[in-house]
Amino acid sequence: MVRRSWSLLFPILIAGCGDAPLPGTLVGESAHFRLFIDPDLDPGMLAPSEQGQPALDALETDWADKQTMLQMPEGKQKIDYHLMSGPHIAEICHVEFAGTNIPPGCEVHGALQIATGALPQQHELMHAYMELVAPGALPTPFLVEGTAQAIGCDTKAGTDLTHDVPWQQAVVGTAREMPADVYGQGGLFARYLIRTQGIDAFVRYYRQAPGRRDPALFAANFSAFWNMTVDDVWAAMHVVQPGAASKDDSICPCSLSALPTDGQPIPSDVAHPYWSLGGDTQDATIGATAPIGFPIVLRDCEGVTPAVLTDDVGFPSDTLSILDATVAIVRVTDGRPHYIPAPISSASAGNYLADSCAGPTPYALPADLLGGLGNVWLLFSPAAPKYVRYYLQLQVPFDGHVAAAAGVATCDSCDFFPGSCPISSLSYGVPTTVASGPLDVTVVPSDMPQGAGSVFHNGAILRFTK
Repeated sequence: MVRRSWSLLFPILIAGCGDAPLPGTLVGESAHFRLFIDPDLDPGMLAPSEQGQPALDALETDWADKQTMLQMPEGKQKIDYHLMSGPHIAEICHVEFAGTNIPPGCEVHGALQIATGALPQQHELMHAYMELVAPGALPTPFLVEGTAQAIGCDTKAGTDLTHDVPWQQAVVGTAREMPADVYGQGGLFARYLIRTQGIDAFVRYYRQAPGRRDPALFAANFSAFWNMTVDDVWAAMHVVQPGAASKDDSICPCSLSALPTDGQPIPSDVAHPYWSLGGDTQDATIGATAPIGFPIVLRDCEGVTPAVLTDDVGFPSDTLSILDATVAIVRVTDGRPHYIPAPISSASAGNYLADSCAGPTPYALPADLLGGLGNVWLLFSPAAPKYVRYYLQLQVPFDGHVAAAAGVATCDSCDFFPGSCPISSLSYGVPTTVASGPLDVTVVPSDMPQGAGSVFHNGAILRFTK
């Protein structure tokens, strides 16, 4: 018997029979992976990043990143990564194939084989990595799937801390019958232990954890290993700590190179899925641009920072998420490590938000800003203190119009007083004419919409139009 796990909105752990090789043609091999392509898979459905050397580079990047935490051993069996058609994934992973939707995949336990339609599929890769660091171990689905949910970058695999169920219910659940408990609560459980006890101790616990879905056995083993009770840990992991988010996020190793902040173009690199923020960006303001149509997202490496923006399109509330803009001016002062998922076109760090109108370093807007929706976001992590005013100077490369959101005012000079350039009190202000050249901006965070119910949540927006 082999156990197969797959992940969608609610991934499921399924037992299947047989250990025959998965179908596919070997198209490349690297230090830790062999890449196979399903003959039935239309090559036109594969992105360039999912083919040949770029695909292997992306897999090796994921390995190197996760290896900094898990310390997977070298020289062991390579992971067979199979990009497959939807019908074959459904057949192998024992899931239903509906229409043209491709099931996300599964990992064949004990064989280091992954069947999926995406690359890299971090959840299934985590299953394979755990097999390498804990050979022969097969804890309960709650712990197996929770661990695979716990570590990942830009996965949006967090859990609402206020959603609580009895731990006895979660630890006896299966992925098919209780996906929210097994994946959601299991992920929160694993992340809590990793954050508080360390990854090395967690891996040792995983190696010896029992596989029988028995609450009494699970609790006795847990107490014997950790010298604390499941009840105490369960209560603690659901507490919303002061300054923390009400929903946590996956833990990213954040071992990849720091975001270049010299303002130069950043080439797109499929093997570089995110940029970490270096120490020189703390207490600085970052101006970042992304290709038109791509979001700019700031995430906490440990997955615990509070929400700084809640947008109106359903992104998780513990991220700075700008779905409709290609420019963000971000002030990061919380002292925590962060990362920004790629792609980023360029970034620079400077004194873009200053305490006086004469103080800021001018920030040049991209010439193609109006090729998208023309939005420039002003964001703070953590939320800026009340009754503080910041100043920003934008270098505008076109003639057009600008509308400021609540808490923001624009002016063609520093004459913000006695009110010739008033601060907006509207979600989207009335557009005013703007000419190419310098545009002075003042920001009063206490006048911005506050709280999770606001659209911008600790941020504001300038909307440029023709």
